Amino acid sequence: MAGPSYVLLYDRDCGICSALSRWIRAVDVRRRIRFESIQSGRGLLKGIPEDRMLDAWHMVAPDGQVTTGGDAVPTLVGAFPIGAGFGRLLRGSSGLMRQVHRLYAFLTRFRDRLVCRLDAAPLSARSSP
Repeated sequence: MAGPSYVLLYDRDCGICSALSRWIRAVDVRRRIRFESIQSGRGLLKGIPEDRMLDAWHMVAPDGQVTTGGDAVPTLVGAFPIGAGFGRLLRGSSGLMRQVHRLYAFLTRFRDRLVCRLDAAPLSARSSP
């Protein structure tokens, strides 16, 4: 295969975004998705206002179409060979997309408070104040 045909852009300073990106990278065994931070991949986000770029993650499909936030979930799912049909099903179902948007909104509400870092030091190794 030539190269990744999809690009996932995420906020490298967001713990949830970074953790989800690491998880997605781990399950992307065919390496169809290229991962870039929004901070370094702004050129791919034409049409998205500069002050809104860090508000959500973004998927760029092989045809160059950019989807953002919850709307990017069907594109992400469709990047996986087994997920293409499910991605179309999600995109075509207003009820399912409503649930996707609710979950995405819930996660982003806590993006500054929840840190899901796998490399965090264990509690026993942290010094007390």
